[in-house]
Amino acid sequence: MINCLTAITVPGSYGRRYDLDRIKILLNAQIENSLELGWKPEDIRLLTNFDHEFMGIKGERIQHNPLCPTASKMYGLRHVLKDDVVWSHDLDAWQNYPFECPEFKDVGAGTYNYRKFNGGSIFWKPSAIDLMERIIETLECESATYEENVLNRIFKANPDRVTMLNFTYNVGCSNYRQRWNDSEKPVKVLHFHPYNRIAWETQALDRCGMGKKGISDRLESLLRKYYKLATELKENK
Repeated sequence: MINCLTAITVPGSYGRRYDLDRIKILLNAQIENSLELGWKPEDIRLLTNFDHEFMGIKGERIQHNPLCPTASKMYGLRHVLKDDVVWSHDLDAWQNYPFECPEFKDVGAGTYNYRKFNGGSIFWKPSAIDLMERIIETLECESATYEENVLNRIFKANPDRVTMLNFTYNVGCSNYRQRWNDSEKPVKVLHFHPYNRIAWETQALDRCGMGKKGISDRLESLLRKYYKLATELKENK
């Protein structure tokens, strides 16, 4: 299985959300986390439109869509989806515990709820390359600026080929209670920005008052190496 990290910078678009320094910190933390969890260096593919190397993992330049930077994962898939399963995920989707490749059809996708797919954590078999190409073609034909709407249309039009995965592969901060409660434990993937206070408090400091801590001690320790993170909730939530 390939662990695919894709990072694209586009001035005036993606750049408003992350500057290059923030992206590189995310990449370094992701790479170290993956290696710590036992991924082989050759199975970690870093796809970028800028130069970057960390802990022996070197970025590979790829084509991208300047109108829709969030769709860069689709172009990354075109580059790596060949002979092995690919786990493609956002830079803020953190593997929390080791896991084996889940069972799925041609595509296995995480969700926000039981109705909407989330592009932040998806497993792809090589047999799904036509779906990936269809997503890219639609994005380009429609000059789309957001890939998840297109992804949802195509996935929902092919229910015999797409598996809706358990929340454990993508527990984000939206709909957190349901995603946490309905996920297989331990939760495999947590989706949050470390520098977002509310997101951090949700995942690590029980902001929702559920009496549970989502993040593993191991991942929390690693992220604290890269970010200045709170150790207790702010009184004014």
